[in-house]
Amino acid sequence: MNNEELIFSRKDQHLVFAVKEKVESTATTMLEDVKFVHQTILDYDFSEVDVSTQFFGHKVNAPLVISGMTGGTHLSGKINSMLAELAEEFHIPIGVGSQRAGLKDPSAADTFRVVKEKAPDVPRIANIGASQVSMDLSVGDAEKLIEMIDADVLAVHLNPLQEVLQPEGEPVFRSFLANLEKLVSSVSVPVILKQTGEGFARESARKLVGIGIKGIDVGGTGGTSFAVIEGLRARLMGLDVLEEIARDFADWGVPTAASILEVRSVFPDILLIATGGVRNGVEVAKVIRLGADFAGMALPVIRSVYTGGVPGGRRFLDKTLKELRIAVYLVGGKDLKDLKKAPIIVTGKLKDWIIQRELIIRSE
Repeated sequence: MNNEELIFSRKDQHLVFAVKEKVESTATTMLEDVKFVHQTILDYDFSEVDVSTQFFGHKVNAPLVISGMTGGTHLSGKINSMLAELAEEFHIPIGVGSQRAGLKDPSAADTFRVVKEKAPDVPRIANIGASQVSMDLSVGDAEKLIEMIDADVLAVHLNPLQEVLQPEGEPVFRSFLANLEKLVSSVSVPVILKQTGEGFARESARKLVGIGIKGIDVGGTGGTSFAVIEGLRARLMGLDVLEEIARDFADWGVPTAASILEVRSVFPDILLIATGGVRNGVEVAKVIRLGADFAGMALPVIRSVYTGGVPGGRRFLDKTLKELRIAVYLVGGKDLKDLKKAPIIVTGKLKDWIIQRELIIRSE
């Protein structure tokens, strides 16, 4: 089996494991430690609640991104088609999974191109790995990724834990920052960094100051764990030691709630997306209140379309966005500006994290 076939089979394994198996981190997002203070005397009608916002200059209907997950195989192309149809219908941004395979094979590229065909009127996010940037991804290849889906943004995903756990992984990052700065200054669209489940600490955020990135997706711990997924793949391959190592890292990383505060302590104004275990509209409201501009969802959306097609995804997104609007209303607001200054109580492990890391929660 050649490298391209390995990439393709790995992508389908990731997809099927995510849908069929219990692949979430053994740690939590810490969002359960955030409590809104309910307001019972309200100044608006529910019909006045408006959660629309801006994503890199594009007006969208809600602060929700269908996060980049997949692409490169026939199955993942079908998933991308359904996700893109939903993004267009709900008028929210959408990302794709790593497009590395699309650079090597025209048929694989088609599994990504379907996103621009089915979601022509919403922001689209291209995607490539930090390892490829570290190994000197050319500006020409980066532009091919952007053109492939007519992207408005390029995401560079960070997944060092996954790379060291994959038998075919490439944990090569020595030249990453220098090459990232060159990429940012050369490509035709804004560049954001996207963590994939290990979260973001302020020490890492500080290394990005002055690089020129325009956004960060914190990808916090508490959602899909690629340590768990790679452990399942190791079991299939009979790699017992690697499976045991992966299991020991199933709770590794900075939880989503804490990651938001960590990044905001360094970048108070950068566009910030919070993915990692966000599962409903109330949790979307919580990450916005903690300082994110958008919430990102991957696993629950992909499961909804895998099992229920576009109607299943529509039902899930309808529910999520109605819950968000209800949360805004019940804190006494009518838009996201009101939500961002709503009173909250923080308890438990998140409170401990805030104290020990000397973080603050902003109120806009």
